[in-house]
Amino acid sequence: MPGVISLVLLSGVTLLAAVVQGTVGFGFSLLAVSFFLLILQSATAIQLLIVLNLVISLWIVRNMWRKVPRDLWLKLVAGAVIGFPAGLALFHYASVDQLKVVVATTLVVFVPLLAFRHRPVPDPSASPPIYRSSSSVGVGILAGAMTTSLGMPGPALIVYLTAIGADKDSLRAISLTFFTVTYAAALLLQALTFGVEGEVWMMAIVLVPVPAIGAQLGHWLSQRVTESTFRRSVLLLIGATGAYTLLTALIA
Repeated sequence: MPGVISLVLLSGVTLLAAVVQGTVGFGFSLLAVSFFLLILQSATAIQLLIVLNLVISLWIVRNMWRKVPRDLWLKLVAGAVIGFPAGLALFHYASVDQLKVVVATTLVVFVPLLAFRHRPVPDPSASPPIYRSSSSVGVGILAGAMTTSLGMPGPALIVYLTAIGADKDSLRAISLTFFTVTYAAALLLQALTFGVEGEVWMMAIVLVPVPAIGAQLGHWLSQRVTESTFRRSVLLLIGATGAYTLLTALIA
């Protein structure tokens, strides 16, 4: 188990990240992964993130399933299943420093894509968007690989959902239900393939109340955040986290 100071730091990061996740539907790993790797200096940080992400998703996903476009969701999940093995291989062979570089590179690639993507304003009279099977499955493959390797499926999924014009409620519903399934599968695969050390479970038990509280607070805030504020928050969140992660990777 890490020391008291490390647990306090982990708790603070977990609370902030959980509030963001509950508010906008993603962001826990984007904010937490770099800090967790820095504090724990071990790949167990990824497994801990997966456990905590699963707790958050289960806590706030209960009433969202009915809002999910089934066809799109099933294609994303099918892709994730295909992508899981590649992520497991990366997790197994990469060192902590290499994982940090992968995290930084991932965010640097996805931040500009999201920042400069002008999402069209939804037209209530327009037909629902058409989801191409190939692109949906491809995004699912990338998100699945990033789940089992980095505990971070959000970037690929959020860029895609933003690009196809998903509104705030749809984005939250799709992302949180997708995360619930992929994190549960990733945790099972990690446990069966590499095992999960007792230290991870002990830290998870200590920290579990924190993301539950943060997620509930974020869910309450989500009802009071306008669409325009939501979009700005997403850009600010990914931009700030990407810049920080790149900085820590360069000075490591």
